[in-house]
Amino acid sequence: MSAGASRESYRKWVMSALRAIGPASPARVYAWIRENEAVPPCDLITSTADGKDTVFEKNVRWARKDLFDEGAVASPARGIWSLI
Repeated sequence: MSAGASRESYRKWVMSALRAIGPASPARVYAWIRENEAVPPCDLITSTADGKDTVFEKNVRWARKDLFDEGAVASPARGIWSLI
């Protein structure tokens, strides 16, 4: 199986998605990234250890958290992500 995408790739993808679609739910961000970025298939099909999500979904959420901690992304309402 090929290597997954880097943490930096996920950060760039989240930023690109939010620039393109504006404030959005995580589901919309996931869909935009799947449709517009070269996400490695292994990230899309490999489940996390607890089996609740894919590696892709987990990594998108981590990228969003990193960007939030840096002040680049906000959550203007519950379940909505946006650029600052």
